[in-house]
Amino acid sequence: MHNLMKSAALTAIVLAAAACDKNGTESTNEKELKLRKANEEFVDATVIPTYKALADKCLDLQSALEELGNAATDEGVQSACSLWKDARRNWEWSEAFLFGAASKYSIDPHIDTWPLDRVALENLLGSEKMMADIDNVVSNLNNGLVGFHGIEYIIFRDGKQRPAADISPVEMKYVIAVARDLTLNACRLEAAWAGTANVTAEKRAILEEAEAEPEDDFGEQMKLCGQAGSVWKSVTAGSEQIIEGCKDIIDEVGNSKIGKPYTGEDVNYIESPHSWNSITDFYDNVVSIRSAYFGKLGATSAQPNSVSAYISAADKSADDNVAAALENCLKAIDAMPRPFVQNYKDAKVGEAIEACDALNTALEAARQALIND
Repeated sequence: MHNLMKSAALTAIVLAAAACDKNGTESTNEKELKLRKANEEFVDATVIPTYKALADKCLDLQSALEELGNAATDEGVQSACSLWKDARRNWEWSEAFLFGAASKYSIDPHIDTWPLDRVALENLLGSEKMMADIDNVVSNLNNGLVGFHGIEYIIFRDGKQRPAADISPVEMKYVIAVARDLTLNACRLEAAWAGTANVTAEKRAILEEAEAEPEDDFGEQMKLCGQAGSVWKSVTAGSEQIIEGCKDIIDEVGNSKIGKPYTGEDVNYIESPHSWNSITDFYDNVVSIRSAYFGKLGATSAQPNSVSAYISAADKSADDNVAAALENCLKAIDAMPRPFVQNYKDAKVGEAIEACDALNTALEAARQALIND
């Protein structure tokens, strides 16, 4: 099952910050000015573009599955599989910042719990009553029945697209409902960081119909760190949260996503096993860290207004170590034999875990440089 401890920990961070004096402010100084710009760029150049792309791709995936429901063809399944991977990539690129909306609204466990509860799924598909009302009940289903992995199980088998003829009408009805629910949650993530007024009319309509408009604007709260109304009590606390988000996901990648199967703790704890997308998921999680730390979606080096740029000025060695650890981690994960579901005991997997641990250590040193500067 998805590591729910992660979501709880992230929620605790935000709640702890909220419990502090919201009217406290840092003195206006060079550090505050630089970090405020870094926090603003994190929101505008990393978080919002990532969630916008996620919502857009989920809408595309939903449309493809709805078309497949009208005319089941192998070409249609192929299109849906490709779009699933596109949406999946943008989700994995967001996992360095699961604090905020993904945590508050429990979106992370809802759309990304694994392994799929196949017994419960068979019971659901066999229930005429439940399936007759699937569009209305899907949002309240067990997390092991919905999200990316519910869709994955229906359209993939053994790393390949599933033949259209093998997908039953009831499975098609289920997967379309799950796709709509996935789209709803992706739109909520975007609106919760960009502001509901700043998403498309189509997305606003989806949120309004489901009465799921977000209560917060986390983008504004991050930009207003240290001011009344923000969950972050200081500008530095906001920047520290960015690094903490990076640390949380690399810890999960190394010790849970890769580590649990490798050590034998839980050989069934394998993400995206039916699409054979596991290693791509792990790699994209590290990309999410790189984007958050360097200050822009897809950035491969520090942007002028980024946490990395600030750390470099405060402690160049700490920043250099993070950059080197990022590249080493990406290489180590990419070197693991594919598919992960058949090779999770390989020695290269152990090397990837070590690279994840080294990145976590480097990020912690950067965090210390940030708060002690």
